[in-house]
Amino acid sequence: MIAKGAPAREIRDTKVVREALALAQLVLESENPIGEITGPAGTGKSMAGRAVADKMGALRLAAWDGMTRHQLLVAVAQMLGIEGAGAADRLLRRGDAHERALLVVDEANKCSWRVLETLRYLADESGIAVLLIGTELYSRKFAEARTRPLLIQLGSRIGAKRVSTRHLDRAETYAHVMRPAFGDVADRDIVTSFWQLCRKGNYREAVELAGECRRIMASNAIQSLTPAVLELAGEWMANRHAVGSDA
Repeated sequence: MIAKGAPAREIRDTKVVREALALAQLVLESENPIGEITGPAGTGKSMAGRAVADKMGALRLAAWDGMTRHQLLVAVAQMLGIEGAGAADRLLRRGDAHERALLVVDEANKCSWRVLETLRYLADESGIAVLLIGTELYSRKFAEARTRPLLIQLGSRIGAKRVSTRHLDRAETYAHVMRPAFGDVADRDIVTSFWQLCRKGNYREAVELAGECRRIMASNAIQSLTPAVLELAGEWMANRHAVGSDA
């Protein structure tokens, strides 16, 4: 759930990653050091968060269902080297005189309003810049009648410091997924079919589709991506979606 110094994952130089890095720098330099990255599942939000952690030395925490305010504070304290009894209280009393640390909170849609309010306090009073990453479920908390009044201060701190992720276009899918996996693919119809099969550029599904194509190619000693390979991999994707919809 907490990632610091974890094994490096491949980070693509996508537009979303570049925007996330620029946003993180803006948040670090802001008087109100809170920003957010939102978007549909599978559009590269977590990869962007890992890029910020890898390239900017940020702390990264993946929230989990039921995470409490105390668990959050203990986790952040540990990442900052604050150990032992009373670590959470010492974090809250850290003050903003320290060099500002950057905390990336992935899966922010799993944070309760109390946890989100605690993150707002850390940004205001404890010298910690915060970058929240979540799906539309996270954004919805700022509009719901029950939670909106409780998150007004957090929303005001975020302001315009936002990035919204999206699916890759066909050229990005080729550059960031297909070419690294298969090398140059001259057949434009194959590129288009691949893009369509991963729901027109869902990054996560594009990576999975490429992996299935490579598995089929290896099993059949095929050296390059062909329409037949892509058709078989597409059937695998369709079955996967069907199983997921039945779950």
